[in-house]
Amino acid sequence: MTNTYMFLKTNRLLTEKFNQKKVANPSFSIRAWASQMGLNSHGGLQQILAGKRTVPKKYIPAIIKSLELTPGEAMYFETLVDLEKSKTPEEKDIYNKRLTHLRPNKKPVQVLEIENFKYFQNPLHSIIRTMIERKDFVYDPEKIKRTLRLVTTRREIKEVVERLIALGLVSISGEKLKKNHKHIKNKIDIPSRAVEDYHQKMSQLAAEEIKKQPIEQREFNSFCLNIKKDQMKNAKMKIRNFVDEFISEFEAPNKNSNQTYQLNVQLFSLTKNKGDL
Repeated sequence: MTNTYMFLKTNRLLTEKFNQKKVANPSFSIRAWASQMGLNSHGGLQQILAGKRTVPKKYIPAIIKSLELTPGEAMYFETLVDLEKSKTPEEKDIYNKRLTHLRPNKKPVQVLEIENFKYFQNPLHSIIRTMIERKDFVYDPEKIKRTLRLVTTRREIKEVVERLIALGLVSISGEKLKKNHKHIKNKIDIPSRAVEDYHQKMSQLAAEEIKKQPIEQREFNSFCLNIKKDQMKNAKMKIRNFVDEFISEFEAPNKNSNQTYQLNVQLFSLTKNKGDL
């Protein structure tokens, strides 16, 4: 069953729905689908599926009926159409916020914003906090040290756990540790040396692990593109929405996992600004 709310592109949602119809009926075609929806031709629908045009407003009622969307899903789909038709960063911002509001799970990622230099400077804080929720986790500094790919010591692990407890981010009962908040993040778009150090260390670790880990256990992807300067705000918002959705869909429930992964998403300029030349 396709989760309508996980899509950020109408053509991807429609393509997924079309593929499901094809599985149920291998002879089903775009022409047949267009006919079912009462469209004059299948050419427009074909262009929409290929991402070559946005969904015309007049198509929306027929598509909603064909997909058997709930009222909430219908509003979400129509907002996606509005987002794709929007022209300015301000309009895109409005529709992105509306999409977030329309999702049933409006807080898919419980986040606490903190400002603590030590926490963000050392990636071990977030790594160990995450490991606590694994079903095979035991608070044993030596075992944690052997499990981690990041080079560390038992002493450093103990110091990290003590700091997590002192910050109220982790509680301890006997020998068991428990997370007090689902996720931690820094203040958005505020320069921080500690956060810079964190991203630098995790990027270095990623560079080292690309040759160590078998390809079926990792996914490295990169793409070079040109972008308008005034689109950066919207681009960053898209990335943040993607991260939230990725976590919501793939993060295992508490005590139901046995692997800990790092997701790095990076968008940075490859060329200098005119003022830097």
